[in-house]
Amino acid sequence: MRVPPHFVGSRRTQSTALLASLLGAALLGCGANRSTTGSQPAGPASPDPAALAAEIDRAQGVVDDPSASPPSLRTAAWSEQLAFRELAERRRLRGATLARLTPAARSAASASLRAADALAQIVPSERRLPHWRIVAPPASDRLLAHFQAAAATYGIPWRYLAAIELVETRMGRIRGLSPAGAKGPMQFMPATWREYGRGSITSQHDAIMAAARFLAANGGRGRIGRALFHYNPSRSYVVAVESYAREMQRDERAFDGYYNWQVLYRTSRGTFLLPVGYPRVRPERLPDR
Repeated sequence: MRVPPHFVGSRRTQSTALLASLLGAALLGCGANRSTTGSQPAGPASPDPAALAAEIDRAQGVVDDPSASPPSLRTAAWSEQLAFRELAERRRLRGATLARLTPAARSAASASLRAADALAQIVPSERRLPHWRIVAPPASDRLLAHFQAAAATYGIPWRYLAAIELVETRMGRIRGLSPAGAKGPMQFMPATWREYGRGSITSQHDAIMAAARFLAANGGRGRIGRALFHYNPSRSYVVAVESYAREMQRDERAFDGYYNWQVLYRTSRGTFLLPVGYPRVRPERLPDR
């Protein structure tokens, strides 16, 4: 993918084309032929503000319910992801839909729309599907423990680390190199990893610790936005990461919803859901809008 080069000082940053194609594409779905999460949300047949608001409110209620079962949570998160992208793509629906939402759902939708609008400025569609493998992410409680341990060690709020991994590899679902050679769940360039990494670049624990170490070394304890800009020198990237992180700060259950978001990939031929097992498992093309 042709994207502007990114730098950390004189080094290319860990965040490159993998980030851009993932995140711009990851929220571009409007439906799927079948669910990869156990139950396909029906969604409104002809979206309108009232129908979208009802769907988002319903899904947000499940995400915020501590007693929700894992299958219910996966289905709700997927449904909400699709509804948010409906709003991202159909701007005329935004005002009337947001006005109908409960405060919690409105905050979640607004955060996702800020991130989507920011990433749309730096994310082109691709001609071909990526040379990635899609794997199941670590268990959510294990991943959360890694984020919290890094936060305690380096003084970087864990939600910013979670937001970075959401943006970079959908919580570790994506395995693959960026065109520039960035690698691992937090997308480090080898030169940057040699300075900040310890252990394995592909290890969730080691990569999250390295990201916290990098952010702390770049002023993240006091000015997290500036540190994020060092991670990837794009204001749009910073806005997206901060939007997700602040929503997780506002709502302690937001992490559970983001954890269950799926990998979507936009190409010139349409948007595809990349399921766990891809490329061995075939991607699913989402219905045309």
